[in-house]
Amino acid sequence: MHRMYNYPRLFLSYVLGYLLFMEWLLPLPEITDTGYLPLFMGIAGVFFLITFLSLPWWASVLLFTGGLLFGLHLIFYENTFLSMSWWSVLFQDVFQNVHFLLRGEWFHLSDSFRSFLFLLLLAIMSYLLYFWVVQARRILFFFVFTVIYIAVMDTFTVYDGQFAIMRVFIIGFLLLALLQWDRLSAFFIGERSISVWLKWITVSLGILVIAAGVGMTAPKMDPQWPDPVPYLKTAAGLGEGKDLHGDSPRVIGYGENDEQLGGGFAMDDTRVFTAVGEGGDYWRGESKNVYTGHGWKSNTPQEPHHKSDFYDESVPREEKEIEVSVQGNWDFQFAFYPGELLHLQAPEEEVETEIDRYSGKARTFIDGNSYQLRTYQITYEDPEFPVEKMKEIPKKDPRHITDHYLSLPDELPASIQNLAEEITEGMDNRYDKVRAIESYFHGPDFTYETQNIPIPEEGEDYVEQFLFETQRGYCDNFSTSMAVMLRTLDIPTRWVKGFTSGEEIKSQENETVYEVTNANAHSWVEVYFPEVGWVPFEPTKGFAGSFDYNNTNTETEEPEEQESVQEEEKEEEEEESKDSSAANSNQFPWWPFLLGVSLIALVVYIFRMRILKKLIVWRFKHVDDSEGYTKAFHSLLWLLGLAGYKKEASETLREYAARMDDTFKTEDMSILTKEYEKIHYGNQEGNPDKLLAVWECMIQRIKA
Repeated sequence: MHRMYNYPRLFLSYVLGYLLFMEWLLPLPEITDTGYLPLFMGIAGVFFLITFLSLPWWASVLLFTGGLLFGLHLIFYENTFLSMSWWSVLFQDVFQNVHFLLRGEWFHLSDSFRSFLFLLLLAIMSYLLYFWVVQARRILFFFVFTVIYIAVMDTFTVYDGQFAIMRVFIIGFLLLALLQWDRLSAFFIGERSISVWLKWITVSLGILVIAAGVGMTAPKMDPQWPDPVPYLKTAAGLGEGKDLHGDSPRVIGYGENDEQLGGGFAMDDTRVFTAVGEGGDYWRGESKNVYTGHGWKSNTPQEPHHKSDFYDESVPREEKEIEVSVQGNWDFQFAFYPGELLHLQAPEEEVETEIDRYSGKARTFIDGNSYQLRTYQITYEDPEFPVEKMKEIPKKDPRHITDHYLSLPDELPASIQNLAEEITEGMDNRYDKVRAIESYFHGPDFTYETQNIPIPEEGEDYVEQFLFETQRGYCDNFSTSMAVMLRTLDIPTRWVKGFTSGEEIKSQENETVYEVTNANAHSWVEVYFPEVGWVPFEPTKGFAGSFDYNNTNTETEEPEEQESVQEEEKEEEEEESKDSSAANSNQFPWWPFLLGVSLIALVVYIFRMRILKKLIVWRFKHVDDSEGYTKAFHSLLWLLGLAGYKKEASETLREYAARMDDTFKTEDMSILTKEYEKIHYGNQEGNPDKLLAVWECMIQRIKA
């Protein structure tokens, strides 16, 4: 009786344990190359069910083996399941991988053998969770480690654990409440009724809702200490540039090593600095001039100047001021600035600034040693580039420009130049060619995407891969491709990196506050125009740039129109990015459906006796003949057997009736049995309508 009474609750607890374990599997497709996740989850569910049924050991082993082999068959094998050829392929694969294991050649293991080991792990976990939930009634240890696991995955990988941690919180709390009830019921034997259990669950759910509501609505303080994650990632070897040739996604942010571009990255909203003043422009870190086929590096001489000196004196410009405050533990021993830097002022009066003539990098020093500024105020000039002047027949570029900003790898594929010439065919000035290349990247053939971006193999060119194979990527792909394509047309370019303008978080009459985060890290292109200087362009699809171009007639209003189109594209890309992020954060879209079906199934299972009793009573409530009474009596016997009171093979019907009367403290079962024998064996007409109330009372006494 005690086992039967606890059976529904134990099954519900075990299902919640299964759902908690599934949270360990959900991040795998985003942080590894694991596929077929729904199939693995389904097979795990079968393993959990087999374990819960407590079948004989030989039956459990047989079912576990069959489920494991069938799972491998669905994923890897094309032969007929369990055929001779199928077994031959399986044994050959197992023997070969066992050989690799014995020799320690772990990286040579096949995907099928790795999946075999993974399925074996799922089978073992089904028993461990059965032991923790059903036998030990202890799950706190596994629950705490699940929370830690989700937190680590969310912090150090591309996996978004926002919804996962909410699911874990709800599932874990309900599971702890159920197991606590089981432990309490051992001390309060008389309080095992279903009504008391439902009250306990209701109270537990109420506490869960209140706790979640308080946690969501309570005021929250801003972080009081610097974010330790960047330091931990660096210490663990997960920082920028640590894995130049791997496929592991990086966290977006500003890094100084750009020799190997490519690969996806995870968005990171960690604040880098805030700016107060007249802003809204891109923030320059530095530029690089040598394209290697895989990335960028610099070989320009270091010529320090007191200002950046990017533009010709004839270019109109507006002087502005802005104050910068670096946040967290960022170690930038140089200053970020928009436009052309004129002057930098810091609280430390002894700070010296040197701006490299070629890269534009504004290094800061104290007594000749590099120094990181936490707060500084900059005075800069915001230029307005004259389009008509840039459209003039280009004069000869200066020697220092052609020496450093036209070089290309000797092995650069000719297809890149062919494409550039095709796009700019018929154009006779540098500006129109630049705009044509820029517009090409804003076309429908290219997609802005940050995840699952390939890294070129040895001997494969980064630009060629993007232009002719993937046509999807982020700012590095777009800006590098535009810079290289223009160089094939003998147009000097350089690759610039820094941050976009950031998010406007506060605006007053005379100043605006901008917040710049890791997610604002960006790269773009600068093109050299004689008698104008270095002019920035924005090829990345979905980004509009913050650069001003001055047109003197209606015929040259295309840039403004294009900027408007780019603004619209940016909004569309942001919406797509949000949708994509939402989809990536929930790689299990049928989660609500599965949970809903599971809950409905659990409710039906828990209240199955009540449902069946009502159905049987409704079915036979109008019985008025012997045949109907016989069917009603058989239904009573079936319901008793289902509730655990099955008639033994050695018992007569009267002995069984006497046992049921003794169990339920009544004489109703003997009365009903005598009437049944009278009808069934004596071929006599009974009085079923008079015994219908007795039969119904006996039905209501049955409890599982």
